[in-house]
Parts: sequence; C-alpha cells; structure tokens
Amino acid sequence: MQEACWYENIYIVQRPSKRGAKSDVYLDIDYKGQILKGKKLYKQNSIHLENTIEEAYRYSYKRFILKQ
Repeated sequence: MQEACWYENIYIVQRPSKRGAKSDVYLDIDYKGQILKGKKLYKQNSIHLENTIEEAYRYSYKRFILKQ
C-alpha cells in the first residue's frame, strides 16, 4: 500500500510541533502537492507513531486510490 501511495504521489509527512530535536510531531497527508494538516500530536520515534503512519497509508490508499 505504501508503494502504491508513493507511486500516486501521496505521502505521510511528519511536521514538528516546535523547533528542537525532540519535539512532538503532527502527521500531514501530502496528496499530490496539496497538504492536509493533521491536528493530533504524536511522540516522536514511538511505536504508536509508526502504527499511526501505517494506518494513515491504509486510509490514503482506500480513500484516494480505491476511492472508497
């Protein structure tokens, strides 16, 4: 799913909440250059963040590629 999203220029991007090396991050969806900004904060380098990124790619695949 991730590769299919990348092929269609859909990316999940981490955006820091503030400057600094260990700041929390927001997850944004870059859909062909259009940024859909996330509102929920995630702890950087956490298992929860990794799982959420995978879930975001699944959502993007179903929503933007399969049109479900």
